[in-house]
Amino acid sequence: MASAGPRSGTTQPGTTAIRGVGSGRCLDVSGASQANGAQTLIWDCNGQPNQQWTSTSAGELRVYGGKCLDVSGAGAADGTAVIIWDCNGQNNQKWRLNADGTIVAAGANKCLDVSGAATANGAKVQIWSCTGGSNQRWTRA
Repeated sequence: MASAGPRSGTTQPGTTAIRGVGSGRCLDVSGASQANGAQTLIWDCNGQPNQQWTSTSAGELRVYGGKCLDVSGAGAADGTAVIIWDCNGQNNQKWRLNADGTIVAAGANKCLDVSGAATANGAKVQIWSCTGGSNQRWTRA
């Protein structure tokens, strides 16, 4: 269940949390870090800026304004980490938000996935071949 309502100055229009269907937890930047390479994971939804994602017309998912959800090293292998990085327009920072709730990395053509279908706080987010599992389905919260 969502906690406190919107906080002035913390979100942009069209900016929302992304909640995992299987876990009920939100896509989160570990430790509220704004450093390039910071790991993404799932955590209890809390409305903080490190859980506020904006979809852009370029296919990016932005956090903190100028950081993009990024497939580490432009990898395409199952299990490649999903991190944040300065937005740079490359395919490893482009995502397709599908009607079935999957979020697909355009460069790798793999789904945004919670490792091992885990549901606990701190479970890492990665890319993985799309299976239709609840650990690969997301809703805007």
